[in-house]
Amino acid sequence: MSRTRFSIPSFTLALVLVLGACGDSVDPGPGRGTLIVRADVSAASVATLVAEVTAPDIPTALVFNIPIVAGVASGTITIPAGSNRTVTLRAYDAGGIQTHNGSATLNIQSGANATVAITLTPLTGDQAIVVTLGSFTITVTPSSPTVAIRGTVQLNAAITDWNGAPTTGTVSWATQNPGVATVDATGLVTGAGVGSTKIAATFHGATGTVTVGVTP
Repeated sequence: MSRTRFSIPSFTLALVLVLGACGDSVDPGPGRGTLIVRADVSAASVATLVAEVTAPDIPTALVFNIPIVAGVASGTITIPAGSNRTVTLRAYDAGGIQTHNGSATLNIQSGANATVAITLTPLTGDQAIVVTLGSFTITVTPSSPTVAIRGTVQLNAAITDWNGAPTTGTVSWATQNPGVATVDATGLVTGAGVGSTKIAATFHGATGTVTVGVTP
């Protein structure tokens, strides 16, 4: 299976990083949409995630580096509004070898955009990576809750937009394994069996999760 070596001139990489940093705090302005790019890459040997945006009316491809911290890739990309925007994502390991890739063609509007998921296919035997692109981020607290069987713990979800501004809305709660823990519509978790499971809060397609541990 072929491998692609990733190489970007230092001055280009610096420019990409500066552009990505500015996108976190500057309003994209009319005619542009900003998407939050987020992926759990902890199960794969990924050190760099690159997003490239092309379209018939975008003469030069837009390139963004998505920072990876503690096994989570998270950053923003700003795209001119319009149809047929192809977002290509490529992941690379610490040696610059491409490990995953995937793409999707989107219609981008000014302001909020619906969340979409892009699955990155592994090239080197790693697990597939699911990357979400949308206008909102969901943070669930507490971050590592524990509860006894038949005990309860209240989870809370904070919604922020691409610029980090708090957003009001109602999230949908779900449990990955109801045999370990259940969750109601308010985020109240009840322990059902010893083990651990993920609890997810979803809003406009964006999802935040925590792992709940259940003790005897």
